[in-house]
Amino acid sequence: MLKLSLAALLVMAAAVSVQAQQFKVTTRVIQPSLDEREPERVLSKSLTLFHAGRVYDLIPSVGEVTVFDEPHQQFIVFSARRMIGTKVAFDEVTRMLGTAREETTNWTARLLASRDPKSVRVAEPLKFQLAPKFEETFDLASKTLTMQSPRFSYIVDCQEVDSREILSAYLAYADWAARINYVLYPDTLYPEPRLLLNDKLRKLNRLPSRVQLKVDFDQPFQLQAEHRFSWKLESIDRQHLNHWKLKIESADMEWISFREYHRRVIVQQNVQARK
Repeated sequence: MLKLSLAALLVMAAAVSVQAQQFKVTTRVIQPSLDEREPERVLSKSLTLFHAGRVYDLIPSVGEVTVFDEPHQQFIVFSARRMIGTKVAFDEVTRMLGTAREETTNWTARLLASRDPKSVRVAEPLKFQLAPKFEETFDLASKTLTMQSPRFSYIVDCQEVDSREILSAYLAYADWAARINYVLYPDTLYPEPRLLLNDKLRKLNRLPSRVQLKVDFDQPFQLQAEHRFSWKLESIDRQHLNHWKLKIESADMEWISFREYHRRVIVQQNVQARK
C-alpha cells in the first residue's frame, strides 16, 4: 500500500477544502456624485462564482466571462456573444506586467529628470502607483479600514469571515483580478495599490463589503465598489456555470491569441463605450 507523508496529506486536504468552497459575490461599481443634486452613476455590475477551484466572473453588460483557472495557472477570457476566446498563463500576465513596469519606471525617471513642472505632475502619480505607501488605520468598532496617502486613499467597510479557505480563495482571486484587469485595460490603475489593500485584509482576516477609492491626480475621481457575498450557489448560478462550461468546450468557440483578442474585443468595446 502506498503511504503518504503527513505533509502530503495536509496539502491534499487543503486543496480539497478550497475546491469544496462554493460561494458567489455580486458587485456594483458606482461613481459617487460630487454634486448632491445629481444621482450616482452605476459604472458596472458583475457576478463572480467560486466553484471547484475555479472563479467565473461575468460582466453582463458586455457578455464577457473571465475564468480564474488556478489549477491550470491560467486565465480563460471569452466573449459569449461573439464566441471568441483566449487563454493566457499566469506567467505571461506576470511577464507583461513586468514589461509595463520597466517601461513606466524608465519613462517616469526621464520625466522627473527633466524638472519640467508639467512632466513632474504626470510622473508623480505613476511613481506612486508603482511603489505605493499608505498610512493605515483600522477601527474595530465600525470595522472600517482606512489606507491614506496625500493623493490616493481607500476606505473599506469590512466583514468578518469564519473560513480561512474562503478568505484565501477570495483574496487570491482579487490579487490576480487586479493584475489581469491592468493587462486587459492598460488605462486603469496599476495593481500595486490594490495588492497592498488585499495584504492588509489578509492580516485582518476580513473581507471587503464596500471599497471607496479616492484619487486626486490631475484628473481626480472617486469610485465605490459594493460587494455582497452569498455562501451558497443557487440554481441559476449552476445554470450559468454549465452554460459557460459548454461555451468553453464548444467547437464553435474561436480561440485566438491574447493580443488578437484584445484588438478584436476589448478595443472594440472601448470604441463602443465612447460613442
